Amino acid sequence: MAIAFDAAGAAVPPGDAPVAAVFPDAEALVGDYLTARPELTGVPVGPVLPVGNDGTQPAVVLIRDGGAYREYAVLDEAQVRIETYGPGPTAAHELMRRVRALLAGLPETSIPGSVVTDVTEEAGLRGLRRLTDRNQPERTRYALNVRLLIRLQ
Repeated sequence: MAIAFDAAGAAVPPGDAPVAAVFPDAEALVGDYLTARPELTGVPVGPVLPVGNDGTQPAVVLIRDGGAYREYAVLDEAQVRIETYGPGPTAAHELMRRVRALLAGLPETSIPGSVVTDVTEEAGLRGLRRLTDRNQPERTRYALNVRLLIRLQ
């Protein structure tokens, strides 16, 4: 099949080519949801620790850590790592427990253009775990990987 080009030199897809699905940013989606929850008022949530936070203040860090797009099903299977920090291991764990409880409500939340149909915790080495930096033991945090199924509407 010959490839057609427009006047600007860009390739023109054939008439029956599917339109590419643009899925939402999974980190931002979870971050917006958690930030809006009163249970996390005052706790910064984002893709990195806030400036000035040395890992001993409460914070939730969200990192897309894998996953796959299923274009035929218009589905994003996003794996997101959640890390919670606090002034000590007990506080970091308590914050993770709150986050885990809140994630159960994510599939019931309205998100413009998409819907989270399922949230599943990973097991084993990617499941809930305590991490301590060898060179900075005060940065003890809890980590959990979750799988989100996000469907475009």
